[in-house]
Amino acid sequence: MLEKLIQEGEHVRQTCAHDGMVGQFMSGEDYEKWIAKCILFMERTYPKETLTQRFLDASKNAVGHSVSHYDTMIGILKALHEYEG
Repeated sequence: MLEKLIQEGEHVRQTCAHDGMVGQFMSGEDYEKWIAKCILFMERTYPKETLTQRFLDASKNAVGHSVSHYDTMIGILKALHEYEG
């Protein structure tokens, strides 16, 4: 599932990133859906873990804001994938 979420996230990055006045930001239904799926996965698979909380914190301000929130979320997923792989 982690690999699928990472692949979806990379696709979302390509389709939901927009250029703004102060850099790129991300928004859109696909981005919202990806975040929701990731939250469900993180909360069910890694409840009460530090990385889950970091993911949740990044996701709260992710939509309509800088791609740095996305970078945090995808980075957490990739780190978990490497650790578990």
